[in-house]
Amino acid sequence: MFDTEVWVGLFALTALLYMVKWWQGSRKVKVYRISPQSLERSKEVMLKVLPLVEDEKESVLDAGRLPYPKDTVKSAAKILAYYYWKENRPEELARVKQCFISLARFQPRGEDEELIERRAQREKKRLVRELDYYLTHYPFKARKRTIPAKKQG
Repeated sequence: MFDTEVWVGLFALTALLYMVKWWQGSRKVKVYRISPQSLERSKEVMLKVLPLVEDEKESVLDAGRLPYPKDTVKSAAKILAYYYWKENRPEELARVKQCFISLARFQPRGEDEELIERRAQREKKRLVRELDYYLTHYPFKARKRTIPAKKQG
């Protein structure tokens, strides 16, 4: 009788752990479509942001100076990172990476300077992890799909 209770408990615990694993693994993934229009829009966004972050300083900047929302700039940077990687242009890819990470410098004002600095450092670490994950996963490691030949009929 004791053996049955132990096995049922182990089975229930195993099922619960598999459900938790499935739930954590079923995250939504944002897919970026590279088209001539999205590439031009991304270049336009980056050309407005790059002069703000290429001063090689680490000081925190006002988020109001950013011409686009951070999510828009991040999406543009990811599109351009893929494009420059595919075109084998490492200098431009390095600029895009630096711009992506430098987005942490843009913080809302109105709070204690020390708090803003800590928030910027945390965001910088998060952005580095996010970009590293993006660069080591899809689409950089994906194989090109081949289109099957049409049947002659």
